[in-house]
Amino acid sequence: MSRLKTSALDSTPKPTTTPIEKGAFIRCLLALILIAASGTILNMTIYASMASFFAVGREIATFANCFAFIVLAIVALRRPSMLSGRMVTLSAAIAVVVGVVCMGLGVTLQNVFLVLVGILCRAFASVWVTGLFCVALSTITSSKSVLVVAAGGTVLSSFVSFALPFGCPTFIACIVFAACMLIPMALVWGIVKPSLSVIRQGGGRALQDFKEFGSSVSLLLCMFLVSVASGFAIAFNQQDGAPLITVASDVVVALAFVAVFFDKSQNSEDRLFSLSVLLIVGGFLVAPFEIASTNGLANILLFAGRDCFYLLLWILLAFVGRRNLFMLLPVVGFVRAASSLGTNVGAVAGHMTNEVSLTNPDLAGIFASIMLFVFVAFLWLGFRQFSFTNAVSEMRLITPPEIEGISTRIEDVCRVLGEQHGLTPREVEILVLLAKGRDGRFIADKYVLSYLTVKTHIKHIYSKLGVHSRQELIDLTDKAASSQSDRTKREEADS
Repeated sequence: MSRLKTSALDSTPKPTTTPIEKGAFIRCLLALILIAASGTILNMTIYASMASFFAVGREIATFANCFAFIVLAIVALRRPSMLSGRMVTLSAAIAVVVGVVCMGLGVTLQNVFLVLVGILCRAFASVWVTGLFCVALSTITSSKSVLVVAAGGTVLSSFVSFALPFGCPTFIACIVFAACMLIPMALVWGIVKPSLSVIRQGGGRALQDFKEFGSSVSLLLCMFLVSVASGFAIAFNQQDGAPLITVASDVVVALAFVAVFFDKSQNSEDRLFSLSVLLIVGGFLVAPFEIASTNGLANILLFAGRDCFYLLLWILLAFVGRRNLFMLLPVVGFVRAASSLGTNVGAVAGHMTNEVSLTNPDLAGIFASIMLFVFVAFLWLGFRQFSFTNAVSEMRLITPPEIEGISTRIEDVCRVLGEQHGLTPREVEILVLLAKGRDGRFIADKYVLSYLTVKTHIKHIYSKLGVHSRQELIDLTDKAASSQSDRTKREEADS
């Protein structure tokens, strides 16, 4: 296996997909600004509006996110051929519209069922938007540029979210939220299409590589712990169901960005992680002195620590995508699932602290101190020897020739299937494109055929192969490719 131990900020492995289109940097920056703003709008306005009749709505929504991210990771590991970019993106766009309509009506009518439907639709859409953005981010070959996107998106998103006045009508917040979800998909779609095509052809490679990624547990645990702090900050000293959020934490993130951007050391990621930890520890230290206070210093430090960690996370996810594109969506799915779960645990702890503070402020302070102890204890026991720089560098490097080899193997398998099942030369050509995840419109354009002619060819291919859907066809080619690979390995072992 190829290994490379170097800083993600200094390393620029060759991308495993076709060259990115011009403007990817600007598109990713704008997309992250809107994605980050959508989360703030959701917490500050929409969730706050439902607190009076559906207090656990925020926590249920976070659990829905956790489940949806796990589904994304499992599909990307076991059935990447299901990730049809056009179909899933269209479904996500529809889910955004349905979700905001249901949430808006649900809050207006105080109808829990409508709110739940909206929450589930939003979870599905949010997961896919995040996945698309991470794929797009991985096409930026300069890690310094990724850092600029991450910091710029985090800081500038405040201007979008705070432009929406506190207490504005829910339907206006829902419209702005929908725009913050739909526009990023449109921005990155042209960038991610080639990468998604490669990912769909990956077969079981991601599963094998993920099993060999020894640092995955540490990365997930770290994400969980930071998200516990984030969830605590969201709930701690809430005002009218909304978290205490100010631009002060963005100032800290901006300073951290400047420090990391000009850091020439080989372990800049680990330094950024250390800064994140120090800010979170400072937030928990201050929390006992801010029980039932609106000063928000503890919240500022906790949010700043979380956002500094997110700078690190975006850098690492982009690095993962550049080293091993097949591993990107599984890692994104599991990491963000750990984030959602941690956020809920922290939010529950924050709500408990608020409740206890009403009757016994001293006990609430003790509870906040316990949160600090648990956070530091886990870090001390589990991360004294952990290095983000080394962890992600241990991931297997997928080279362009290997990507090209996958495409060649698919073509070889399709030719064999064509010979076995009596396909015509044109049907074999169409079978190759179908196996690579292309749709009928693409095939019609490529071979200058009418769409109806292509549909007829596809119908004949299905009939001859004994399949009834594109997914069954892709599964058949994957199985044939796996059998061919096993045969080749046995022949090499015998020789």
